[in-house]
Amino acid sequence: MNTWEDFRDVIEVKGGFAFAHWDGTAETEEKIKDETKATIRCIPFDNVTEDGNCIYTGRPSKQRVLFAVAY
Repeated sequence: MNTWEDFRDVIEVKGGFAFAHWDGTAETEEKIKDETKATIRCIPFDNVTEDGNCIYTGRPSKQRVLFAVAY
């Protein structure tokens, strides 16, 4: 997913994992957790690098990570 709205839809409505760009900072991860309760569950070892923008801050990102809510 590429937008904050899509991210929130998956996390808060549909449930499951959200594969999204993240700017790599602990501060952004904490803000996402505070707003949605989702945390990074996995940063794949074989993750393909790709230019993108963090779904929360809009800052440049080189890879996507898996977010989900722990139950």
